[in-house]
Amino acid sequence: MENEDGYMMLKNHFKSRKRSKDVPLYLQYHCLLLVFGCIGILIIITAVIGLDFWFKKMDFSQKENITSLAGNNFVCPEDWLWNQGKCYRFSTFSKTWNERQRDCAKLQAHLPVIQNSEELEFTQKSLKSGHPSWIGLYMISPGKQWMWINEHLFMEQKHFSVIGSMGNTNCAVVIRSQVYSEDCDSKFNGICQRDAV
Repeated sequence: MENEDGYMMLKNHFKSRKRSKDVPLYLQYHCLLLVFGCIGILIIITAVIGLDFWFKKMDFSQKENITSLAGNNFVCPEDWLWNQGKCYRFSTFSKTWNERQRDCAKLQAHLPVIQNSEELEFTQKSLKSGHPSWIGLYMISPGKQWMWINEHLFMEQKHFSVIGSMGNTNCAVVIRSQVYSEDCDSKFNGICQRDAV
């Protein structure tokens, strides 16, 4: 009977030892599942952020700036500003009037033709202070008449007039407070204008 009691004690000892070994093993599995769960959550979050970025990139792959006004959508290329149905791009490097006009033509645009005081105000406010920029106004020498690049004569208007000397090769430059006459071979920044689509 002692043998039986000894056997039972030994058997109980091994069972309790086995249980104590099972507990750390259970904790190890639990910790592993917890770690894999966290890794899985991180992978899902990364995938969601990546997909969100990818979809945003797809939405703007056309590189367009869309502005909605009165139910109409106007589209401007990226890095262009929208105003009153037109797109504007402001350059920060200096060129002559003709060079600037050629640059605008490459972008399917032209130097600005300012038709009202709102356009003039927008253009002037968008300029960096101290950076005059060419606009699409030049002087034809025989009659010393100002003309827009769209071949419309410039009529002095209440919203602006061109100040400065009147020589044979004059083009107009806009600054934050006025429009003035300059030699077309001088170098200034430029503005390109095109219709929004």
